[in-house]
Amino acid sequence: MFEDLVHLLESGAENWNAFRGLNPGVVMLNGARLANARLAHADLNRAFLLETDLQHANLKWASLERAILRKTNLRGSDLRYAKIDGADLFSADLSGADLRDASLASTFLRCADLCGADLSTAHGLTASQIVQAHGNDETRLPQNLPRPATWCARGSR
Repeated sequence: MFEDLVHLLESGAENWNAFRGLNPGVVMLNGARLANARLAHADLNRAFLLETDLQHANLKWASLERAILRKTNLRGSDLRYAKIDGADLFSADLSGADLRDASLASTFLRCADLCGADLSTAHGLTASQIVQAHGNDETRLPQNLPRPATWCARGSR
C-alpha cells in the first residue's frame, strides 16, 4: 500500500488529488523518498510525512494544512503559495526553501532549520514561531518580524 501511495503521488497532483477526493482522511507517507518531486497543487492535508525526503521538491500552491512533517528534508524546496497552516515542522530542514506567500498560521516550527530560507512575504508567521526555529542572517523574514538574537551568523547554525 505504501509503495502504491508513493507511486500515485509521484504520478502528479491531478491523479493524487482525485485519489484524495475519494480518500480525504489521514495518509501515511512516512519516510518516502520524494526528492525533486513535482507536487505543485498537491493535496497533502493531514498527511504524515515524518522523515520524508522532499529536498528540492516543487510544492508550489500545495496544501499541507495540519500535515506532520517532523524531521522532513525540505531543503531548497519551492513552497511558494503553499498552505501550511497548523502543520508540524519540528526539526524539519527548510534551509534554502522558498516560502514566499506561503501561509504559516499556527505552524509548529520548533527546531526547524530556516537558514537561508525566504519567508519575506509569508503570511501568518509570528515572532514566537520564529524564535523557536534556527535561522541565520541569510534567512529572509517579513519586515514586521524581528530577527531573533539567538540566531547564528551567516553560514552557521
